Amino acid sequence: MRAKILGIQFRERAAAMAQERACLEREVGVYADIEFINALDATFDWNDPAALMASYHGVIIGGSSEFYFDGGKPETDEARQQTALFMERFQPLFRYLFDNDIPTLGICFGHQLLGAFAGAQVSCDTTQAKSCSHEVKLMVDQHDYFLFSDLPDSFMAHYGHKDTLDRVPDGAVLLMNGGEQCRVSALKYKNNIYTTQFHPELNFHDMAERIKQSPGYLPEGTVAEEIFKDDPNSNKILQNFGKFVSLQMESAVTEQVYV
Repeated sequence: MRAKILGIQFRERAAAMAQERACLEREVGVYADIEFINALDATFDWNDPAALMASYHGVIIGGSSEFYFDGGKPETDEARQQTALFMERFQPLFRYLFDNDIPTLGICFGHQLLGAFAGAQVSCDTTQAKSCSHEVKLMVDQHDYFLFSDLPDSFMAHYGHKDTLDRVPDGAVLLMNGGEQCRVSALKYKNNIYTTQFHPELNFHDMAERIKQSPGYLPEGTVAEEIFKDDPNSNKILQNFGKFVSLQMESAVTEQVYV
């Protein structure tokens, strides 16, 4: 029996959705299977998270280049309004994940959604918004955190975002920092919930292709290959998450056998 992860996507464009699925499957697929749900599916009932999660051992809450909390746009902007609807719609699921400490990884927009749920404000900070590879540094001993156990003290992570958390939410642990250009790079909540502002599912080639498909993220006149660096270290986080979920499942099964 293999562990099974639920992937929640926040994308409208078919090409971006397909690429995200392929990248997530590639990185976690060694240890776990992943199935996807589109957050834009208005027919799906999110009000019974226990029933939803009965078939899964973990969750990945994905990114989005189409929706944002602020984005530097007016409050009447459709993408901002849709994000507010997401926050309302996913309250039962987020509460269930936190109450039960379900293995969870929030990526970029997912990092912001969970941060907002935990009490932080999300806004467009032009000093931190970026579309490039940017150095992040561990703020903790990597040996104490399974997802970061085989990472160097610093590496280049791939970013494509406009909004950021205003602070580390109460109860969260700041795991990574990118200086003043990314003050909240990665967080841990409780024992099993992690988030990253950067994209651990993407390698150099993925990121260059993704950013070309995301209007408004690449500065005019800039070539993607010039601003992204080929550093595979952030991919290890997602690989470790797949292994983490698998080990958690195996431990739960063992406990049931001996009860």
